[in-house]
Amino acid sequence: MDAAIIFSYTRAAPGRESEALQAFTEATSYFGRLAQEGKTGAPIHFMGTSGQNHLIIPGMRNQLFEVTETDEFRDIYLRAIFAVPDIHYEFGYFGEGVADEMARWAKVGGELALM
Repeated sequence: MDAAIIFSYTRAAPGRESEALQAFTEATSYFGRLAQEGKTGAPIHFMGTSGQNHLIIPGMRNQLFEVTETDEFRDIYLRAIFAVPDIHYEFGYFGEGVADEMARWAKVGGELALM
């Protein structure tokens, strides 16, 4: 595994708490199934003391991009947005993914004569 999809969110919109819980349960089930199928790593939930929370889906970069292009992922994410307006996600690298990305950064920086 060299990358992850990292969801960040805080609280549900007032009055939409049950929809937020349903979205959380649906996402956990969906990503658990993908992990069992070998398409991602197991989902990691991080609940912060300040109310900032994360759902981390580790995997291989190319496979994670494929996941985000499926209709099922997009529908689940849109349902979550309606319940938790500040939810967002990004891709991040770890392990060999960080080393590869830093090497690319140094290469491009050198080609641009900025390093």
